[in-house]
Amino acid sequence: MKYLLYPFALIFYIFQLLRKFLYSIKICKRYNPPITTICIGNVSMGGNGKTPHAIYTAKLLIDNGYNVAILLRGYKRKTHGFLEVNSDSTVIDVGDEALIYKRNFGNTLSVAVCENRAKGIKILIKKYPHLDVILLDDAMQHLRVKPHLQLLLSDYSHPFYHDHLFPVGKLREPKSSYKKADAIIITKFPSIFSPILYNSVIQSFQIQPHQKLFISYIFYKNFIPVFDETLNNNFENKTPYAIFVFTAIANTHGLDEYLLLMCKDLVRFYFADHHQFTEKDVMKLIKSFNDYPSSNKIIVTTEKDIPRLEHPSIKKFLLDLPIFYLPIDVRFHQNAHLKINYDKYILDYVRQNQANNRISQK
Repeated sequence: MKYLLYPFALIFYIFQLLRKFLYSIKICKRYNPPITTICIGNVSMGGNGKTPHAIYTAKLLIDNGYNVAILLRGYKRKTHGFLEVNSDSTVIDVGDEALIYKRNFGNTLSVAVCENRAKGIKILIKKYPHLDVILLDDAMQHLRVKPHLQLLLSDYSHPFYHDHLFPVGKLREPKSSYKKADAIIITKFPSIFSPILYNSVIQSFQIQPHQKLFISYIFYKNFIPVFDETLNNNFENKTPYAIFVFTAIANTHGLDEYLLLMCKDLVRFYFADHHQFTEKDVMKLIKSFNDYPSSNKIIVTTEKDIPRLEHPSIKKFLLDLPIFYLPIDVRFHQNAHLKINYDKYILDYVRQNQANNRISQK
């Protein structure tokens, strides 16, 4: 069946080439922002960890005194144009990822959605003239903007070089497009560093002379109740026999591995990435959960799913259930094999780019 899709992949490839050609001959204009912009993206469709890496990078910059904003498209929202995320925003207004950023940072930084990133950047700069850095979530294929720094993420267990162009595979553009990135982050690497695995990655990726390579992994933290905070007292020091995992994320591999270590039985309710949960979805979960013979059971979701679970039409059915989310942190491997520190690389770049911008504006 996959072979029947190759002609469509060829059409998609030609479309991508034509689009890039129009920008290269300047029929289509690219916007060069006056302040530092860092694009955190990938060449494949979802599941590479853009959101947690953007959160990590934003925290790093804020902790070092920079004024930061995050701009993204707002995937699957029902609105259009520029919208700044506030405490009243819903997943319908701005999408789930924008709400995750707001949940993590509150008023510490501005989070906005806009399909036209160039327009969004201009509005943010006008509204917040003291901004130092704008992080562009998933804008590697958005050619209207020429970011100062491009970070390409690739999942260690599903690297882009083993994939194919859409619709045969999940690649948004040809594999060779990775060469435009300034740095590559191999995400979801094993938490215990292996020089053998690292050398295999180096050989497979064919890192370009101008590129830097970083290796990150996921650190899972303790469960946190989604709705009822008193659940923590009942759950403490207790290992569940069964975990019902209810999530709509692109890549569940790491989550699966981690949860299987914590229970005897893992009951999976997996949906497509960004799936908007329905009453029918929730009713199936509740029936399965209530019918399960053991009382030692919980429901687990991810932080990315919470904005969709908080929609009033869904939330009312979940309030009395023991439902937790599993928070994660991104951490970077630092050892003799990895000569460059990610934090230092980002901070040095922003510092130098700001100096260059000041000189060019004189």
